[in-house]
Amino acid sequence: MYKWQRIKALYAQGVSIRKIAKTVGVSRNTVRKYLRDVNPPEFKARKHEKQLDQYREEIQTMLHKGYIGTRIHKELVQKGYKGSLSSVHRFLRAFKEDDKADKLATTRVETDPGRQMQYDWKEWMLPVAGKPVKIYIHEVVLSCSRMKHYAFSLSITTADVIRALAESFDFFGGYALELVMDNAKQMVITHRGTVSFVTMMIF
Repeated sequence: MYKWQRIKALYAQGVSIRKIAKTVGVSRNTVRKYLRDVNPPEFKARKHEKQLDQYREEIQTMLHKGYIGTRIHKELVQKGYKGSLSSVHRFLRAFKEDDKADKLATTRVETDPGRQMQYDWKEWMLPVAGKPVKIYIHEVVLSCSRMKHYAFSLSITTADVIRALAESFDFFGGYALELVMDNAKQMVITHRGTVSFVTMMIF
């Protein structure tokens, strides 16, 4: 996913495909493919990491007991696991991230076509010319189809949010009646619980 995000960010800054390919260390065809892809590429888990799924409940129990990766790996080996310690560490990172996402997740809202779209943004640090640069990734999702659009910026002002939304309208070929935003105070007009709602209006 890192290369996909970096390619998108560099292209948004006006960097040529040839230079992006050289900077990221991939072919120009790969750059073009990633630019066409709306969603980041998915990678298959390694065999040993897949084997760990059968130990998920035991791993969760050990984590609750405060076991660290090396202790968990030792316990799993005694149960018949033949994978490496590094595979266990990767699985634990993914496991903790999934657990955190489940705790933060809200109930998905099913809507009719054209009724609602959702906006959110994330920060990402990328090396540009040898220096770390903070990139803001804007994501707009249609609530009905789950179709997504991504935009990038170097700041997170109201103008940046509006530009990202406008680009998504062009991409989708229209806009929804209701826009759901989380933690975007400069754009919010009403609140319902922990989710903010913005009504789209054309004058």
